[in-house]
Amino acid sequence: MTISRSKKRHKVKTPGGRNVTHYKKKRPSYARCKNCGAKLNRPKLSVKQLKKLPKTKKRPERPFPELCSGCMRKYFKNKVR
Repeated sequence: MTISRSKKRHKVKTPGGRNVTHYKKKRPSYARCKNCGAKLNRPKLSVKQLKKLPKTKKRPERPFPELCSGCMRKYFKNKVR
């Protein structure tokens, strides 16, 4: 069994007296704006849990869901000018 080095490792002493290594899962991070890096208002879930959500809960129903609302407004203003 190969475990990725990016997972957190914790040494645990079992009731039998052996020292074993437990590998912790990574916690999901917030979705961020592609332009400014601000946090987006989306659920902080793993990919496995996001697949179970309906499409409208995964991302906003507007153009450019990967941008925050401020950056999206700036983009449209610049495009019109």
